Amino acid sequence: MAAAKPPAAFGSASLDLARIPAGQVFGRIYHQRFPDPLGYGKSRSRFSDPRRRVPDNRFGVLYLGSSLEVCFLEAVLRDDRDGEVGDHLMAETELDTRQYAAIVAREELKLLDLTGSGPVRMGIPSDVVRATKQALARQWSVAFYGHPEQVDGIVYPSRLNGEMNLAIYDRAVPKLEVRATSTLLHAPGLARVLNHLKVALI
Repeated sequence: MAAAKPPAAFGSASLDLARIPAGQVFGRIYHQRFPDPLGYGKSRSRFSDPRRRVPDNRFGVLYLGSSLEVCFLEAVLRDDRDGEVGDHLMAETELDTRQYAAIVAREELKLLDLTGSGPVRMGIPSDVVRATKQALARQWSVAFYGHPEQVDGIVYPSRLNGEMNLAIYDRAVPKLEVRATSTLLHAPGLARVLNHLKVALI
């Protein structure tokens, strides 16, 4: 059975919402060539706008993680350990060009909740939550963005460790501010993360 695209009636659906209080801190790993920790592009990503139109007319998405570990998994390690036993060797130079930012919500965020049983109640296919069909996830993201609730973004579980990730729509980025930045190699807690994930720098 083909995964369902967003129905026309989704705009009238009742949404499961998560409210993130002001003051909650999240993380982001990004390349040094992009100087703004809150910068975002409009290139293809998990919940990006897939519509073919002038870039200025498409929405952008900023991705955050609830911990340094989930940020490292999503932005750096990904699936590199698949089928690997023992330590994963990683060149330290892979981390040299990356920064880590602690980002705080300075206002409450209203997010569509894709954790738990929320997607089932809203009729959202599991392929959207698990990221097994990213083209479908992008179509649903357009429906989320255009819903009358005007959500600030999406909260969803990482496919790699189940921790909470945020996809913040461009209209809500002004509700965030940068608390601190550092090189990824000097990010507080990186040694613990590498040890837990059995990653050895060479």
